[in-house]
Amino acid sequence: MIVFVWIVIAVVTLMRAISIFNVPLVGDEAYYWEWSKRLAFGYVDHPPVVAWTIAAFSWLGSNPGFVRLGFVVSGIVATLAVAAAATEIARDRRAGAAAALALTLTPLLSLAFGMAQPDGPYLAFWCVSLWLAARAFRRNERWAWIALGFAMGGVLLSRFLGWALVFGVAAYALAPERRSAWRKGLTLSFAIAAACYAPFVLWNATHGWATFEFTFFGRHVPKAFSIKRVVDMYAVQAAAYSPGLWLGALICAVRPRDALLAWTSVPLIALLTVLGVFEPVEIHWVFGAYASLCVAIGIAYVALSPRARVIWATASAVPALVLLPAIFVATEVPGDIYQVIRSTGSVLRNTGPWEIYTTGQLAHNVKIIAGEHDAIVMTDGYGLSSVLDFDAGIPPVVIGYNWQGAESHEWITHIGGPRTALFVDKSSLVKLPPGPKHPLGEPGRPDFAAQLHRACAEVEPGPTLYYDAGMGVPPRPYYLTWCYGLTDRGLALLRAPGPWYTAPHIANL
Repeated sequence: MIVFVWIVIAVVTLMRAISIFNVPLVGDEAYYWEWSKRLAFGYVDHPPVVAWTIAAFSWLGSNPGFVRLGFVVSGIVATLAVAAAATEIARDRRAGAAAALALTLTPLLSLAFGMAQPDGPYLAFWCVSLWLAARAFRRNERWAWIALGFAMGGVLLSRFLGWALVFGVAAYALAPERRSAWRKGLTLSFAIAAACYAPFVLWNATHGWATFEFTFFGRHVPKAFSIKRVVDMYAVQAAAYSPGLWLGALICAVRPRDALLAWTSVPLIALLTVLGVFEPVEIHWVFGAYASLCVAIGIAYVALSPRARVIWATASAVPALVLLPAIFVATEVPGDIYQVIRSTGSVLRNTGPWEIYTTGQLAHNVKIIAGEHDAIVMTDGYGLSSVLDFDAGIPPVVIGYNWQGAESHEWITHIGGPRTALFVDKSSLVKLPPGPKHPLGEPGRPDFAAQLHRACAEVEPGPTLYYDAGMGVPPRPYYLTWCYGLTDRGLALLRAPGPWYTAPHIANL
């Protein structure tokens, strides 16, 4: 049985490794790739590990798969670490196999381990920390305490939510029967984690505490008090994590069999539940807690009677085995998935996520058009700008004014103007009524059009480019606008917040 489980895990991992080479980069992935070309100890909206992970493999080639390869590796590390943690705690290899299978069959985690996002390395370091903590507390091995420090440092440098793991380990060590761990090596672990985290703190201290400000004040705007938002949050999580596995995880959270797993999962779930009452909670924020609960699932599984194991395994695995293949099918035959969605009567604005299959064509054509006029290419979206750079080597001149866009302003600050600039946008600057090429119409962007007129000596509409992804999806429009006589001062004006923009802005970037 254990051998069969590991075969299933290997097959899923192989499917991830294949799929990462077949899907173009999305905007966030390309943006993190830009970070990997400018390695630092911190960035506006995340700690640095996501950039370092990309840099470790992206030099192998220009295919998107090489940008994502480190995240597939992160999935392998996380899976092995979850198995090791469950085996260490339960002293039973079946618990390790069950925990690894739960993590592997979770549909949303295949996205985390198949896309260049912070979640892959975050989960890998979280799971390794769980294993090392379990081993260090039980065996008191010097190397385990030291390695735990580095693993916790990796968690903190991957996501701010990594503090939940550090808190959980510290709380676990406060029990009277475990307080001796502070003398044995846990203090050293925390000292090493602090040393790993120090460069990130120093970077923030010299950049206006940008990451902290964005995390606590800029990521979401508070909403009205709503219990329904929390109910919806749990419903979406159940669908994304697979209903059987999510229910099993919640049962283990309510009735934990191990204090380490409880302390590294329950407080984070409680925090996100309370937070969800006041603002939207992103579906992946619970990843760390869920990883701990996958270990708990493995431990609980081996304690069940044989009949109960069959029932639980069926209830957990069957929904996951239905949902998980759909993810891989979507990467191989995306057009068929689009037609299924269309058959339900749904209408997607600008063909929804299928636009990623058109950005490569856009990038190469925009490069030709701009080259004919010796023009720079501007976008007001850091994601689109980064995709154009990845696909065609177009320097990322970003005039966006949101928090993440502020980071990219430092990449190119001088254009040697007056220059001609070609502004590329996914939305029309003028209002367009619904029609055959624009089923939902376009609301227009009069505020931004006015800002272009302030910054440019002359503004002239450019062509609208339509690209067919070649899979039955309607052509995706992109709107071009010419800006003549743009200077460095005009570029700064396009980047500066003003009466036309009211969201926070990081002045130091």
